[in-house]
Amino acid sequence: MSLAGTERRRQLLTASIGTALMLVMGLALIWGFRLATHMRTNITALQTASTLQNYPEEISHQLNALRDRLEVRAYSGQTLADLQVTVKRFDQELRVLSASVDSDSPQLGHALVLWHQYAPVLEPVVSFNGQPYVDSNTAGSSLSREGREHYAAVKRAQLFASENARPLQTMLANLATSLERTSSEGATRLRSLLMGGVFAALVLALVAAYFQLSRSRQERVAREAQEQTRDILKTVREGFFLLDAHYRIGSVWSEALTRMFSRNDFAGLTFEELLEDLVPAATLATAMKYIKLLWGDRAHENLMKSINPLGQLEINMENGHGGKETRYLQFDFHRVMGPEGIKHVLCSVGDITSSVLLSRELHESQENANAQLDMMLGLMHVDPLQLVSFLDAADAGLKLVNTILREPARTDAEFRKKLAGLFRELHTIKGEASALNLKSVASRVHTLEDMVAECKKKPELSGNDFLPMVLKLDELLAHLRSVREMAARVTALKDTLPGAAGSGTTSFEPPPAPSAPAPAVSTAGAPPARGSPSGTGARTAPRRVDELAPTLHSMAERLAQDHAKRFRLVVNGLADVPTVYTATIKDCLIQMLRNAAVHGIESPEVRRAQAKTDIGSVQIDFRKAADGYELLFEDDGAGIAPEALKAAAVRRQLLSAEDAELLDTRAAMALIFRPGFSTQDGISMDAGRGVGMDVVARSVYALGGKIGVSTHPGKYTRFKIILPGTEPVSTAVA
Repeated sequence: MSLAGTERRRQLLTASIGTALMLVMGLALIWGFRLATHMRTNITALQTASTLQNYPEEISHQLNALRDRLEVRAYSGQTLADLQVTVKRFDQELRVLSASVDSDSPQLGHALVLWHQYAPVLEPVVSFNGQPYVDSNTAGSSLSREGREHYAAVKRAQLFASENARPLQTMLANLATSLERTSSEGATRLRSLLMGGVFAALVLALVAAYFQLSRSRQERVAREAQEQTRDILKTVREGFFLLDAHYRIGSVWSEALTRMFSRNDFAGLTFEELLEDLVPAATLATAMKYIKLLWGDRAHENLMKSINPLGQLEINMENGHGGKETRYLQFDFHRVMGPEGIKHVLCSVGDITSSVLLSRELHESQENANAQLDMMLGLMHVDPLQLVSFLDAADAGLKLVNTILREPARTDAEFRKKLAGLFRELHTIKGEASALNLKSVASRVHTLEDMVAECKKKPELSGNDFLPMVLKLDELLAHLRSVREMAARVTALKDTLPGAAGSGTTSFEPPPAPSAPAPAVSTAGAPPARGSPSGTGARTAPRRVDELAPTLHSMAERLAQDHAKRFRLVVNGLADVPTVYTATIKDCLIQMLRNAAVHGIESPEVRRAQAKTDIGSVQIDFRKAADGYELLFEDDGAGIAPEALKAAAVRRQLLSAEDAELLDTRAAMALIFRPGFSTQDGISMDAGRGVGMDVVARSVYALGGKIGVSTHPGKYTRFKIILPGTEPVSTAVA
């Protein structure tokens, strides 16, 4: 037989013996209590019966004394009062005796019958309250009529009492003898019972001593096991505890919990109380739902583990130095089954902070490596001259951003003016980075824009709000330096390849052009051939201004992919852009192309529903005019509805609803050039900031030019920019 079975039999035998002894002792005590109570009653009755034996004789003597006093005409009031007291006391004590003695006692029955015979004889005597005598001058004192009747009653009572006093006294003596005998028998039984109880107690003590000795070794083994358990719980790095059906932690837990949660009062603590100050309310609610599911009999444990919401839990703990530190804990749950189902849920908690941080470092390293590779591959498709030009312009723009950040300001208006300048410069840099498909640069600038946007939402600004931007700007400048270094390496790598140009730069040479050059065409989803990035027919030697067309075509392809649009970009005349206008034209076209892709050109499904071709059209024309230059930008998209512009202005709180209603069509169209205006509610890499057309307008006005817009909802949108023919003094953006 197994040790468990032997132990079970021993425990059952111990319980049986203990129960039997307890029953014996209990019965003995109950019986003894009843005997003692009965003995006490009998002794009290014995004392009463012994006292009552003297009353019949005393009543007889008091009646004799009353008769003698009546005969000699003496005062009889005190004697009568004594008789009344004696009769009343005898009657009361006899009633008490009859209530305490068994009703089947013959002695008591005979005494009660005889005493009842006393009642009609004694009643006229004890109830007399009249004047027994009358006084006269001739005869002296004599019995009155009431006195004579009273005397007659006393004589009858005296005769009855003298005849029956001895029998009544004998009956009460016999009753006392019977009660004495009963008390003696009860004392004998009680003594025997007490001896039996003492013997049973000795047996119980011997049995308890035997089992105590037999249990000592097992308790020693149990203590050793408990010590080993405590040693294990102190040593393990995981936290262990049990949850009951009310989701409360048991009285035993591992020491690691104290280190993890910086507390030591876990016993009786609910699981919700353990986490409520450490995790968000939504996470805590999900965790409690999961814990409740664990107690369901139908829940599959392996399936439950796969949906564990606490597999990696982020908590913020006090670090003991007045600050907080982030830790990552992993909770695992195992159901403990009992004979009647789930008994407890064992919870193990592991601190996986080091693993999570290491995994993040590895992931970041991998992402950095992938980013470096992507950046290298991207740089291989960018014209080195364009890239260098962008990096120089970005450095200059970021230096201006740095200057704006360091510019002193005191009032809230001055701080918000700084935000407007930051928005314009960053948006320009991001636009050109997106045009060159430099995603790493564009995303970092976009993050800076987000920080500026968050500052604009604050009710009041201070210099401390700009400090995070300075750190982000340093990170962006460092990234641009790495891009410049990477570009130099890529250029050097290209120079070492067979057929590399000896000049140290690489350009894509288009094939020889036909006699009449065709317009540049780029269709989203079908990019131009690598040998002709602009999509044009062949030209003679490429010129510096020709770099703009390939950039726009590349940007158009990216925008089409990102926004699920299809459109054809047609570019004409950019070779005629004066060098002094190149930067401004480039910024304007990048922003207008982004607006056309996001807001203008519809999706193929929408275009088909409007009886349009699936592929939209974006047309760019630059040409000389009578007194300067003219730039036309047109798309055949959704157009601009003045009412939609008014509604967007009200939504962004740039205008009140009443002021918006008062705007005519021309004033409504002018809203697109207002800082902070955008018809898109969300913010993306290409739209939503409300800065782009503001930058375009400022750039054109800075050159002394003019900009206009015409549109037909559902048909087209056309921007017309007129620039002066003379070279402006400054091309800086106001």
